[in-house]
Amino acid sequence: MSETHQHQGTAVEQVRRVRDHLNREIEATTGKALLDRIHGHRYTSPFLQRLASKAVSKADATGTASASH
Repeated sequence: MSETHQHQGTAVEQVRRVRDHLNREIEATTGKALLDRIHGHRYTSPFLQRLASKAVSKADATGTASASH
């Protein structure tokens, strides 16, 4: 296996580990805590910021912010 191919494999494994770790954290977080985290973060992308604001507003309107995940 070439060194470049080996580094690519290592990078893919690292990304998968990070993804799996984040998925476990998200699954363990309640709905309200997750919405608080989304609402408190300032995204660099205006599109992502609008999505986060809509998610929080919609949850507040439907009352799901108080429900647990």
